[in-house]
Amino acid sequence: MNPIGINLWNWTGDFNQSKIEYINKAAKLGYTAIEIGVENAAIDPIPIKEAIENNNLLVTLCAAMTKGKDISNFDEQIRENTKEYMRKCFLLGKEIGSKLFVGPVYAGGAKAHLLSREDKRKEWELAVTGLREMAEAAAEWGISIAIEPLNRYRTSVVNTLEQALQMVYDINKDNVGILYDTYQANIEEEDIYEPLKTICKAGKLLHVQLSDSNRGAPGMGHIDFKPVFEILKAYDYKGHITVETFTEGVFDSGWIVLDTPDNVAKIGMETIKQYI
Repeated sequence: MNPIGINLWNWTGDFNQSKIEYINKAAKLGYTAIEIGVENAAIDPIPIKEAIENNNLLVTLCAAMTKGKDISNFDEQIRENTKEYMRKCFLLGKEIGSKLFVGPVYAGGAKAHLLSREDKRKEWELAVTGLREMAEAAAEWGISIAIEPLNRYRTSVVNTLEQALQMVYDINKDNVGILYDTYQANIEEEDIYEPLKTICKAGKLLHVQLSDSNRGAPGMGHIDFKPVFEILKAYDYKGHITVETFTEGVFDSGWIVLDTPDNVAKIGMETIKQYI
């Protein structure tokens, strides 16, 4: 069975070694994996690794591409700072046992702008060149990178799975693939299921994040998750299936509080159990 994970953003922003309780909580709720959003890569890996191992969990790392972290930026210093952040994430991944670094690593959710065709091509090439370099660095630690398309309100660089697939092909590294996120797909894709089939057929699906239409856990909005699981089974997807939700005030959290974080996590697990 696939590892079923939950991003710790469900409970907290800026996760660090003082918040081990959320690792334990995820395990008690039946999750077999966690995802750590790395807002600060300079955290103590030892107690985190111990908590992961004590709970028999697997782990992935999710990039927090906030303002100033932008590998496609026209400012060279910003690009270099972003690369240094990613290198720290790769080292953290090695130290805590993560084999996968995921998210909108091409630019992130802090950049949405209209460019001339020439500048848009330049931005794309900077992302491709930078991520090719980062893929080589990640490979040294045995880590793969999964690129996540984001909706138009968060970025103007990669919005669709088709664009993500093109970027993966342009990067042309074996350890670079795609993250499929149901929330993002529900906004940008004409059909949220066919693009999933496409990236599965291409052999480029590395990670899955599940979030409902209202940014709650699966089962809290209007997305039909049954076809998603049918496709994953049909293509023998073996990777993590991760609930990505946000507690109040963290990244994509809404202004309407849907439920307590614990209940959101429970609903996500209960919904997934219907289909696995």
